[in-house]
Amino acid sequence: MESRAPLVSVLVPAWNAARWLGDALRSALAQTLVDIEVILVDDASRDATFAIAQQLAARDRRLRLFRRATNGGPALARNDALARARGTWIAVLDADDWMAAERLAQLVAVAEQEGAVWIADDQWIELEPPSGRPARLLWREPEPVAVLDAVRFLDRDPPEAIGYGTLKPLIRRSFLEQHELYWRPEAVRAEDFIFTLECLLHGAPALLLNQPLYFYRLRAGSQVTGLDPLATLARVAAAQELAERLCAPFPDPALKAALARRRARIEAASAYRALLAALRGGRPAAAAAMLARRPALAPALAAGALEALRRRLIPARPPTLAERQWFLASLDRIAARGAG
Repeated sequence: MESRAPLVSVLVPAWNAARWLGDALRSALAQTLVDIEVILVDDASRDATFAIAQQLAARDRRLRLFRRATNGGPALARNDALARARGTWIAVLDADDWMAAERLAQLVAVAEQEGAVWIADDQWIELEPPSGRPARLLWREPEPVAVLDAVRFLDRDPPEAIGYGTLKPLIRRSFLEQHELYWRPEAVRAEDFIFTLECLLHGAPALLLNQPLYFYRLRAGSQVTGLDPLATLARVAAAQELAERLCAPFPDPALKAALARRRARIEAASAYRALLAALRGGRPAAAAAMLARRPALAPALAAGALEALRRRLIPARPPTLAERQWFLASLDRIAARGAG
């Protein structure tokens, strides 16, 4: 006989996450909100990921384990977990992150009180290995809660910074079922960004809780740090194209303008990175030609140099919106003049 459905289902996709998985799962199982299930989908790991999960599941029946026969990526693993979820609410936890004990209780309470179907909290983002203080994700949001819509979301997720695309929401499962929403495998390295955008496009009443209860580990080799800047920008551009296709059925002028601003920022960042590549590759004539065509690249180059000097003089901080605001402002100036 199947047990009563829990209030929250926590989805945990995992691939070769043995080093961190114990912390992630223990943080989920230690929530003050005990009416939960934790669904781990092992995405064909080659390390001890599944064995570690089995040890914890033997002590807590709320932890449900599944294995994929072949590696399909985080989107497919999350979708597998979502298909098995029974909770009223769906939460997302990456296998190398962790949560404060009161997180789910606070998110559910605020969402139900305010009538939201999508809610995310602020995050502490820290480098691994630890270097200096962690940084917070949300930037200049009012307290205690702020409304999030698609336009604000797009503006808060620029290239060259960790933006709101990394938010880890709590969502009503009935809303996802009503609109047939899921994580898109084609959104490689941008699954979270596209998923949240689609929720907002379909009218999810969404809130941001200005309290950091989620701990995001920025580690070498992760989806955020695993590519060089030009390859990362190519991924961002591909996600932008997908976002534009998904937004096409929604004829909102403000949405269209936000998409155009984000595309211009991506093009500006690409021009900046091409300039750096020319300078570092010993091609001064090519770099001079780029600067002649786009003089606004010079302030961006200066801002980037100052940031590099700052990183050498003081402990590194994660590249969040707050940390990169001067550099991002220089990208906006390039975008306003046309990155070409």
